[in-house]
Amino acid sequence: MPHARILIADDDAVTTRFVTSLLQQAGYEVLHAEDGRQAHRMALDHHPDLIVADLVMPYQDGFALLRALRSENGLDRVPVVILSALDREEDIVRGLEEGADDYVVKPFHARELVVRIRKLLERSRNGH
Repeated sequence: MPHARILIADDDAVTTRFVTSLLQQAGYEVLHAEDGRQAHRMALDHHPDLIVADLVMPYQDGFALLRALRSENGLDRVPVVILSALDREEDIVRGLEEGADDYVVKPFHARELVVRIRKLLERSRNGH
């Protein structure tokens, strides 16, 4: 599988370091944004193959980021995984309805997250 570029949008440094390490070990190139606005700009500039986004971030939350990505030609089909401590059914349903391709609740299992990301990238590359 070709080298994939993944953008992580999360303002929590510990989570970001951990997810970055996991994804780099799995062979992915990782970019990082600390808030939704910065993530949107970076997505436009760097065209990631997948985005992992928290919901609770400064300036623009994950829901607003999803809406912005889904309305942007060229970014509307980029797979997005929500990685959030918000575990209420209404948050999960809203995230999926706003356009997320998957929703993983923190704390999460490392290998499970990597497999979910790999599967989404495979589907995306195969045009599904």
